[in-house]
Amino acid sequence: ALLALVPDVQVLLKAADWALRHDEIFDVADLGKMRSVIDAAVARLKQLRDGKPAWTTQSGLVVRGYVSRIDGSVQPYGLVVPAGYNADAPTPYRLDVWLHGRYENTTELRFITDRMRSPGQFVPRGAFVLHPFGRFSNAFKLAGEVDVLEALAHVQKNYRIDEDRLVMRGFSMGGAGCWQMAAHYPGKWVAAAPGAGFSETPRFLDV
Repeated sequence: ALLALVPDVQVLLKAADWALRHDEIFDVADLGKMRSVIDAAVARLKQLRDGKPAWTTQSGLVVRGYVSRIDGSVQPYGLVVPAGYNADAPTPYRLDVWLHGRYENTTELRFITDRMRSPGQFVPRGAFVLHPFGRFSNAFKLAGEVDVLEALAHVQKNYRIDEDRLVMRGFSMGGAGCWQMAAHYPGKWVAAAPGAGFSETPRFLDV
């Protein structure tokens, strides 16, 4: 059970490692973000050593990781866990997926630290909010689409989620991803709310 939580540590260390390895330090503030994810990883390692992984039951902002079946890589996602979450509650919880907008410098480091500090634009009361990373600004297509589904499956495995109350949302590039996820998997969502997102990529790009 504890080994299954190792990706929650790896995903933090990977973000710092890749920022250095791939020269993705775009601002001096990124150095502070590296320190914050390393400190968070060390804290989780200590909890695993003691057999008390606190982040698996905490409410509020939680960053987690999973191993992708695409390439075996560790991928991050952010989660807003509602206050008073109870895994033994008689009624499972609604979950809203929020797909982020486009920003060329959205590295894993920046994505993770944002998810550690901010719940995002939309936080319905009493519901989970899932923030997939989607690999990069690819409008959640191809590997990005699979990442959304895999992140959702990981949340459903680890939390008490109502399969009949899954909502797909997004804005700008995330709105485009919302159109796509709603069209490709219409039976999965009780509702979809795309905002300012293109539905036809060639027309949007004028190619």
